[in-house]
Amino acid sequence: MLEKLRKEDFEPLIGQKIKVGAGAASAELEVAEASELKSPSPREAPPFRVILRSHEGWRAPQGMFRVEHPTLGDLELFVVPIGPDGKGLCYEILFN
Repeated sequence: MLEKLRKEDFEPLIGQKIKVGAGAASAELEVAEASELKSPSPREAPPFRVILRSHEGWRAPQGMFRVEHPTLGDLELFVVPIGPDGKGLCYEILFN
């Protein structure tokens, strides 16, 4: 499933919240961005990144997160906190 995901799968979700869990903690994070990466990749689909934003002050270290969405299904993704952007704390997911 992960190898078939594309930037276009996340673009309609920008501004929407998705349920994310790390360990026993979970939160609703906003999909802030979906953008292509300019790097080589073995994927069939072009590589891209997704930025999620926490408005609730929710914090989690980098690691495997459960991402739940009615359209995308349940995904296990490696997520890295990348810092605040003035609106909340942001997390990055790379698909490369």
